[in-house]
Amino acid sequence: MKEFCHRETIIISCADIVEKETVDNAEVYYFNGKKLDKTANGKTEVELAKEKIAEIVNNFLGRQYENTIVLTGAGSSILRETDINEEIDEGINIYNHSGKIMSELKNEIEKHLEETPDVFSLYELAERVKYFPEEGFNIEDLLTKVDMAKDYVDEKEKFEKTIKEIEKKIKNLCDIKLCKYHKHGEFINKLVAKRKSHNRVKIFTTNYDTLFEQALQEEGYIIVDGFSYEFPRKFNSRYFDYDFIIRGDNKIIDEPEYVDKVVHLLKMHGSIDWRRYKNGEVIKCHDKDTNSLMIYPRSAKFELSYESPYFDLFSRFQVELRKKNTILIVIGFSFADKHIKSIVKNAMLNNPHLNIFIVSPNIETKEYEDFADRAKKYENVMLLGYTFNQFVDIYRKQAAYSDELFMDVGDSHE
Repeated sequence: MKEFCHRETIIISCADIVEKETVDNAEVYYFNGKKLDKTANGKTEVELAKEKIAEIVNNFLGRQYENTIVLTGAGSSILRETDINEEIDEGINIYNHSGKIMSELKNEIEKHLEETPDVFSLYELAERVKYFPEEGFNIEDLLTKVDMAKDYVDEKEKFEKTIKEIEKKIKNLCDIKLCKYHKHGEFINKLVAKRKSHNRVKIFTTNYDTLFEQALQEEGYIIVDGFSYEFPRKFNSRYFDYDFIIRGDNKIIDEPEYVDKVVHLLKMHGSIDWRRYKNGEVIKCHDKDTNSLMIYPRSAKFELSYESPYFDLFSRFQVELRKKNTILIVIGFSFADKHIKSIVKNAMLNNPHLNIFIVSPNIETKEYEDFADRAKKYENVMLLGYTFNQFVDIYRKQAAYSDELFMDVGDSHE
């Protein structure tokens, strides 16, 4: 008896809908509703399907864009053994090198509070703020309830210590060390390669970790992150308006020669290595024992985004989305942050020159509905149901088959 599962959507676009079905543990691919059942050049149907997916993706991303911006969320920091196509070195614990999904974050915080004296347990805290979820336990929803109840709870000292311990644990879990299996460096190199425009690649991220910083430094990039280049490194948004050029005495023409490896990094929710001085200055500091400047998970993120330095970063994000001939690559961002989703949706509707490419393991959730509906009608939006690592593996990968193989599975859906 055959065992079926539902068809999982891999690509959503106006020209191509690609789906995957698992039958008796075997993958079957459908292109615009038609099953791929061919082999060629010694390659299986699955190998050919994945190469066709890579071609569709790279045709979309391979257009000449003047402005390239990236928006990343927690998904770009998630590392799983299933994403690694090689034997993992002994002694490397992939879990310790990965960001945490919401259920893992909840489990880590619950364990930490159980081991910490003079604090409430996670469920005692939930009871005190009247957080009784009908579905899964969500740390962001809990901390939202905490914010609403903090002025009315009993045992205030214990309550406040519990919140501090939760925030400390979140920060510690974001102190992730880059390892050889992360794809951040490879992604950046592919992103920057063959660009004709002098406009710098700009990476906007809501992540607190420093994986992109570590990767950029490892690959020899200059990072423009809004902080000064003398110590202490102080934040001032004007640094995003500066650039790096090569000064030469033997130049025949006056046109500036731009340094190749420069990337802008804008951390919209703060970072584990940001601190705020009493005078209001924001500095970059690697002291692990001091409080980090971060917008912790809670619904008040929207209000906090209007404070400095976050407001400067959000404003620049909006400006970038209004530019002509722009590609926005969204990676591992669920659009659960309504204020960011609103900014992107408005830009999608009002800037006809904006192209959007979304990467997420599950592109069929309600958070992506607006973008999926748009993608089915217009050629400037595409969604890919891959993880970050899976996407990087196929990004800029050359096709190695004949297009004739796919003539009868269709290049567009009716």
